[in-house]
Amino acid sequence: MAQRTVALCNGKYIGIESIFTVINGKQINIPDKLKELRKKSQNNELYCPCGCGANLVLVAGDKNLREQHFRIKDSEYEKECQLVTEGRTSVDSKIVLKCWLDDNLHAADLESRVPICSLSDSNRRYEFTFISRERRIALNYSHERINLSDEKLSILEDNSHGIRIIHIVDFMNGGAEGQYPEALMKIQNRQEYCLLLAIDGIEYDKAKMKAVFYAPDLDGLWQEIEFSDGLLKDYRIEDQGQISFKGKSLEELHSTSRLSFQASIEAEKTRREEAERQREAYLKQQAEEEQRREEERRKKHEEWLEQQRIEAEEAEKRREEWLEQQRKEAEEAEEKRKQLAEQHRIAEEKKAEEKRQREEDFKRNLEAGLEQQVTQVRDADGNRWIDPMRVLRQDRQRN
Repeated sequence: MAQRTVALCNGKYIGIESIFTVINGKQINIPDKLKELRKKSQNNELYCPCGCGANLVLVAGDKNLREQHFRIKDSEYEKECQLVTEGRTSVDSKIVLKCWLDDNLHAADLESRVPICSLSDSNRRYEFTFISRERRIALNYSHERINLSDEKLSILEDNSHGIRIIHIVDFMNGGAEGQYPEALMKIQNRQEYCLLLAIDGIEYDKAKMKAVFYAPDLDGLWQEIEFSDGLLKDYRIEDQGQISFKGKSLEELHSTSRLSFQASIEAEKTRREEAERQREAYLKQQAEEEQRREEERRKKHEEWLEQQRIEAEEAEKRREEWLEQQRKEAEEAEEKRKQLAEQHRIAEEKKAEEKRQREEDFKRNLEAGLEQQVTQVRDADGNRWIDPMRVLRQDRQRN
């Protein structure tokens, strides 16, 4: 945390930033302000703003600007002070912004940390960070987005009395990452854009600022669109309170950037529609191609089935022809068998007849044959028959 940076004097707040200014681009202490503030410190006119009643002392070193602050007098330490000290970045940002306003407004009545109650009858504790009634310019700086309440912003507006309010927030509050930037949208709804401040200590010439606005993209994700970014000193406050950057008003840059963003949305929408049309055309082509291939498969399957049917019919026809051929061959074989059997029967009958005839001839000629024995007598089986008695007689005769 930073040292004490604010004191209460004659019912008004005095911020440590009030002693800084810029002359010809060079950041310096204001000698008269420093002298006046030191005198008030020596006269015990500076008090703790928390209401504890403790006297404050100005600590203003010459070598290091960061040493300048207020502290409670040693004799006052026993008082129950409830002041919440301010962060270093917040203090340094106010010092830089004071220098920026001096560099632009050159207003002798520029006050810092002005409570609303000094402008109206309100008892609210909200305050303008800086205000110049002469130039009708007020500045509201918020280091953290938690300070961007609707109540605070509405009260500041209700008590501005025609004074233009410039809202500036610390750069760490920037970014959207697709989420709705609720706090910053409160500023954008009033100012049309947001100013994000980034500092490098209390050095005014190194401080930077960028102007952005927030809008949802085609998918509904919130985007931070930057339309100016540069050194704080390159931003100028014009006579009507309008802010310009390098010669162009932020309203003009914002309008151009928003139109460009909307054009990009429309272009993306057109691109997606075209992509969707192409996708649908491709899917339709694929479906038609698949239907064609399916038709070809169906046709080939039908042709295959028809071929199978034809081949089956041909196979059945060949089988029937084969069976018919087998039947014919069987009939022919049976006929041949019958013919052979008939021929065999006839031959057998003929042989039997011939044998019978021989037997009859044998019987007729047996006796005569035996008597003569000149002619060989053979039976039906071809066996030769002889008269044994005749043979015996012949043998005797030879003997």
